[in-house]
Amino acid sequence: MACYVVTRHLPGITPDSLTSAGLRAKSCAAEMTDEGTPVKWLRSFFIPKTEQTHCYFDAPSVDAVKEVNERANIPFAEIYEVQELAPEAM
Repeated sequence: MACYVVTRHLPGITPDSLTSAGLRAKSCAAEMTDEGTPVKWLRSFFIPKTEQTHCYFDAPSVDAVKEVNERANIPFAEIYEVQELAPEAM
């Protein structure tokens, strides 16, 4: 599986709405995995100043990431495949 980042612009989003979106992403990813398309929501970062969120997923394709976000009814701007760099892997 590859790692993908989903970028979003969420003006005026509340902390409760962010939590709700995360719960929907988690449950829709589990649903898709149960259906045979493995998708895992890894984490998200919200940048309050710019009202942007970057959400990271492991998935077999960009289409699977798009589908999990559509099922969860979470708007997004773009989806990109990314390469992870972490200090412990260096």
